[in-house]
Amino acid sequence: KVNKGLSQKKERLYQALDLAAKFYQQSMVRSEKAVEYVFKKRGLSKEVVQQFRIGDSPVNDDLLRALLKRGFKEQDLRDAGLVVTRRGRPSDMFRGRMMVPLADRQGRIVGFTARLIDDQPNAPKYINTPQTVLYDKGRQVFGLHLAKEAIRRVGYVVIVEGNLDVVSSHQAGIPQVVAAAGTALTEDHLRSLSRLTNDIRLSFDRDKAGIAATERAIGI
Repeated sequence: KVNKGLSQKKERLYQALDLAAKFYQQSMVRSEKAVEYVFKKRGLSKEVVQQFRIGDSPVNDDLLRALLKRGFKEQDLRDAGLVVTRRGRPSDMFRGRMMVPLADRQGRIVGFTARLIDDQPNAPKYINTPQTVLYDKGRQVFGLHLAKEAIRRVGYVVIVEGNLDVVSSHQAGIPQVVAAAGTALTEDHLRSLSRLTNDIRLSFDRDKAGIAATERAIGI
């Protein structure tokens, strides 16, 4: 009984996240600022933006209102990591950000990475969905659902540091690339990848943090 309840709950959260991704995609089309940022400033192509379902979160609580109208409960949206409390009332978790969906192996959306569009001095550049029943950052391999065919074909996988590095690699015609969802590499990440290949290559940033991450990863 408990399991049936949990799987229904998960199904509900998958639906909410999928609708959120569609909402963010439509919101981007309507926002000049987001279009300018995604296509001009980041230089992403239409194809790759559609492939990764990249969108934009407006600077208001329209998502919350839209999903409540679709019959979701506020608690569902909190459990999906889409809604938080601001000034004592429910509010969209992501606002004014480029939205990059995080998907599982099957391509179902489990969360988001959100990049600030206007850099504000006191706001974090990136925020991710918090831990939920669907999203576990220690297991989440970003881009795996889009990379797995290429990994099987070429026989190796390249792990990069940032989710947008994965997007750019796909755009450059190199799809066998994934990222460890903005976190240090874990044994769970490697376990997921070793189902496809034992040839795992690291291509982290060449700064101090990237070199330290590479050294840690080699140990694992």
